Amino acid sequence: MDNLILTYRHRILKAALLRHQRKTGSTCIVISLPKGGITTLELTEIVIDGLLVRFENIARKEHGSIDGDKAIRELYRNAVDVNGHGEYLTESGKLLVDELVAELVEHAKKTAAITQEHL
Repeated sequence: MDNLILTYRHRILKAALLRHQRKTGSTCIVISLPKGGITTLELTEIVIDGLLVRFENIARKEHGSIDGDKAIRELYRNAVDVNGHGEYLTESGKLLVDELVAELVEHAKKTAAITQEHL
C-alpha cells in the first residue's frame, strides 16, 4: 500500500469530520426512513475510513492496481488543502466525501426498509 495514499486518506477523513461537525454541530446524520420514522448514523473516523477504502478498492478494480493507485493519489492530493486554520476539503474533496456519504445513507435506507418489511 502506498504511504502517500494512507496519509491523504487520513487527512481527508479528519477534514471531512471537521467539516460535517462545523456544518451540523454534530457527527450524526439524521435519515428519514422510507416507511416513516427516522434513524441516525454517526460519522466516525472508522466509518469515513471504510468509505474511502471501499472507494479505493473500486478504483483499483476498474483501473488496475498501478493506474488505480495513480488516480487515487491524484484525486486525494486535490481533495485536501491547508490554510491558516488547518486542513480543509477542496471542492473536489467535498464532492468525493458527499458522494460516499450519500451512498452510505442510501444503503442505510435500503437496510431499514428491509428490516421494516420483516417486522
